[in-house]
Amino acid sequence: MKCPACGNDCIKPAEEVLARIEQIYSACPFCAPEPSLDKTAPAGDLPERIGRCRSCGKAPLDAVMLDALRRLQEAGLRDADATLRSVGTPLIEVGYPLAYPPRLGPKSLILSGAGYSRQAAAALVEEVPEIKGVILSRGVPGVVKPGERPVENILLAGCDMRADVCQSLFGELVIYKSQSRIHIEFSRKSAPKMKILEQLYLQGRIRDVVDGLCGPGTLGLMCALAGAKRVVLNDAWPAAVSNAALNLEVNRGLLGIEDIEYPQELKESVSEEPRLVACAHGPCEIKVYHGDLERLFSRARPGELCLIDHFPGESTAKLEKACRCCKDIVVI
Repeated sequence: MKCPACGNDCIKPAEEVLARIEQIYSACPFCAPEPSLDKTAPAGDLPERIGRCRSCGKAPLDAVMLDALRRLQEAGLRDADATLRSVGTPLIEVGYPLAYPPRLGPKSLILSGAGYSRQAAAALVEEVPEIKGVILSRGVPGVVKPGERPVENILLAGCDMRADVCQSLFGELVIYKSQSRIHIEFSRKSAPKMKILEQLYLQGRIRDVVDGLCGPGTLGLMCALAGAKRVVLNDAWPAAVSNAALNLEVNRGLLGIEDIEYPQELKESVSEEPRLVACAHGPCEIKVYHGDLERLFSRARPGELCLIDHFPGESTAKLEKACRCCKDIVVI
């Protein structure tokens, strides 16, 4: 599958990602011990550089962050007392719960943070083999409130496409995200949202589901994996809808999808009037809409269960009112 961010083949089918998940970030028998650098120590107290393994070529995460720090210092963007934490947030290309610090291969890390320039970001991608992309963060991306200007971070260099392996008692899915335009959720074993879905599953309530603020499709597609017969994914943010449609393709085999149609072209702007942009057919009928949740049911049939996963701290009262035609509403 061609990556919409870089045009390369960095997007893989879910089965391929899951088959190699245990080996992606593991050290080889010849790797040096974990350096375990102090993330709060000033740069002057850190080694100048940490080398890669001569056998497997992988680097400890600390080694990559140290290289990034040195280059940012050379560019005048970090001072002499800067720490590893000042570099930014490291996002591994395929996120899943790790019991050990990752060992990184080529193009396996995306940096997100502040205090980058385009020139420095390009140097990081070109000169540090493990860095895939650099994102200038401006906050949590997406449509927080209707009518307000959406927040969007900036991909300064490289590619920002990465995936999270989402785990539940009914299986795993691989969810790809354009990380400069989708909010970050770290993969953890104790995932609260998955626990809510598992409870709904055990109660027999996952049959006909609307994921009203679907983002890249995580909750709705998990419902399809759990045996729902119908799932509606909806979001007003075009990047979210694009990723949700992409994740239909990525998880096609795991979800038993037979074919996917694209009835209407996705708009690049925030949408109000719902547009049906993708339909997947198989054991579960999955439809992807691009539009305002408050208007969704003028086009889509209400579901037995409506999931509302809004930004933390934001009121859901208007959304719940708009979804009262659904039999049951659960705010995640």
